[in-house]
Order: sequence, then C-alpha cells, then structure tokens
Amino acid sequence: MFWIAIMLLSIGLAFVLFVLVSGEEPVLESEALPSDTNAKVPLFITDYLAANGVELPPVIIYVSLSIAAACALLSLLALPLQFGGVAAFACAGLLILAVKFVGNRRRAKMLEQLPSFVNQVTRRLSAGISVENAFADSVETLERPLGTIMRRVVRRVHMGYDLHQAFDKEAKQTKLHEFNVLATAIRINEQYGGSIRAILDDIVDILRLDEAGKRELSAMTGETRVTAFVLAMLPPGIAAYMFGVNPDFLLGMWADPSGQRMLMGAVILQVVGVIVLVRMISSIGK
Repeated sequence: MFWIAIMLLSIGLAFVLFVLVSGEEPVLESEALPSDTNAKVPLFITDYLAANGVELPPVIIYVSLSIAAACALLSLLALPLQFGGVAAFACAGLLILAVKFVGNRRRAKMLEQLPSFVNQVTRRLSAGISVENAFADSVETLERPLGTIMRRVVRRVHMGYDLHQAFDKEAKQTKLHEFNVLATAIRINEQYGGSIRAILDDIVDILRLDEAGKRELSAMTGETRVTAFVLAMLPPGIAAYMFGVNPDFLLGMWADPSGQRMLMGAVILQVVGVIVLVRMISSIGK
C-alpha cells in the first residue's frame, strides 16, 4: 500500500504540474518559437505535445516524464506482475490523458479570446493602420495563452515571414483550423485586395456562432455525458464496495488462477469500455 500511495501521489503531482503550466503564469510558459523553447527536448515529444496543443518548458517535460517512469517502475517492483503491468500501463495512460486535458483546456481558452482579439485588429484597421501593424499593436495587451501564439506570429513576421505564412505555421503547430481561416483571409487580401475588415468581421461572427452552437450542444448532450460517466464508474465502484464489505471474496478470487484471469479480463474490458464511451461522447461534438 505504501508503494501504491507513492505512485498515486506522484501521478497527482505530474497532473498538477501540467495544469499549472497550462495556466497564465508568465514564468512557466515561454513565448519563444517552439524550435528555441524545446531545443533540448527530442523532436517526437515536442511534435506530440504540439499536436495536442500543449507547450511546456523542457524542465517540466523531463520532470513529468521522470515521474511517470518512476511510477511505472515502482508499480512493476512493488506489485505482482499482473497488477504491476496494469498499473504501469495506467501511469502512461494518465499521462496521456493529462496532455489531452491540458491541450483541450488551452485550445478552448484561445478560442474564447480570439473573437475579441480580431475585433481589436479591425478597430485598428479602421484607423488606417496596416494589417501587420494592427496585429502587432493588438498583441501588446493580449493575455495568455492566445497572447503567446500571437506574439510568435508577430515575431515570425519580423523574421521575414508573410503574415499568412506565420498563421499557417501556428495552425499546424496548434491544430486550430481557425488560424487556417485567418491565414486564408489574409492571403486572399494580399493577392486580390478587398476589404480585410469586412472579412475579419465575418470571421468574428462565425466564431461566435460556432461558440454558441458548442454551448447549446453541450447543454443538449449533458444527460448523455452524465450517463456515460455513471456507466464508466459503476464497475469500479461496485468492485470497491465489494472489497470494502467482503475483502475475502476478491482476495479468494485472486488466489485462484482462474479468478486472476477473470479479474484481469474485467479490468481490460473496463478500460476498453471507457475508451469506447469517450470516443462516442467526443464524436457528438464533431
């Protein structure tokens, strides 16, 4: 139980680190270009984090990976082989879920800030400022996490990129198609002319309609999501109740080889069921 407690505390610490870093603490989140920020981190790790909308300083990445590796090792050493393997797999799974959670939280915050930011740009455009300068001036007071992305866009423009190319790179980095929309609008304006203000105003209207649609869909599917949560928690809840009321029953099953196979099969089916439920709920909002 001592080692299990250490494992759970360590996983909790890793999760807290991820959540804290995803917030608005200026000390933890770098505004440098990704190639500079994570220069000492293997490329496949930075690519995976970027694909999930997560940006972390190298020290936090290594600390989180070290904690997950230590939890997996302690599980294999302190628990029976079957439970140790499941616990090690759970450590990796929780780390992946933490990355997904932080990335989704960060993307949602950026989408919440984007309409107001584009409105600021259009107001500066109405004063006769160029598109590049309007974006650069609007970024000065923009808070994180969108401020981090937009400051990188401005920095890339200063390095010689066109504005639409800078947005294209950030769209690939953050996997936000809204940046692709901005890049397309700016590219069309650069090539064919027209009123960029009108295009940006239309983009703001679309973003706000999309946000309103997502909120309405979330309200309509609230019962479905609660049902899925109850179904996911019911089997482990029943197992915990049975162990608390009659621990000899589950311990006796574990002492028998056929009982071990049944319990391991139940755990595997539970994990598969949770994954299926998560995929089903996620597909509703797509």
